[in-house]
Amino acid sequence: MTQAVQGNYATEHGDETLYRSALVPVLALVLAAPQVGMARAGMEIVTGSLAKGKGISYTFYERAADSPSTQIQLAEAAHLIDTAELHLMRAADDIDTWAAKGEYMPFTTRARVRMDTGYVARRSREAMDVLLSIQGAGSFAEVSPLQRIWRDQETAGRHAVINPAIATELYGRALLGIEEQVTPLI
Repeated sequence: MTQAVQGNYATEHGDETLYRSALVPVLALVLAAPQVGMARAGMEIVTGSLAKGKGISYTFYERAADSPSTQIQLAEAAHLIDTAELHLMRAADDIDTWAAKGEYMPFTTRARVRMDTGYVARRSREAMDVLLSIQGAGSFAEVSPLQRIWRDQETAGRHAVINPAIATELYGRALLGIEEQVTPLI
């Protein structure tokens, strides 16, 4: 088995694309991907509840699915989840493309991947917020699976590596060519 040198480290995995991926973008992506999954799980719970004929308390809507406001909110939540997934896939494609070339991802692209992962977290949390509004206050009961997803998503979505505010700041600095950054993890 021959050893190739990737960066400053010898590795016997030089021919495998995965091992040429930029580390920090991969780490950020690994943290962001479950955000989309949790939002999708929330969507399944809410649409399942609506399909069973859930109403809207203190209104004349016996079936929430008949309410235009529910229809609009559900569409908004789905669109937020789709948007998060599109950014997630772009980040994954960037990582894979540069790894397949055998070249280290440029600084600005790595910064954009960090921004994309923060964006994934933000949009996924926004989708969950809309879904909670559709489902109502009972969503926050400890026995509710939606509450557990919400709690986990709110926690995971604030991990330091995918912090949307920091990611936005570092991407803005990269776009402006400012070498001094706010984190070494880019």
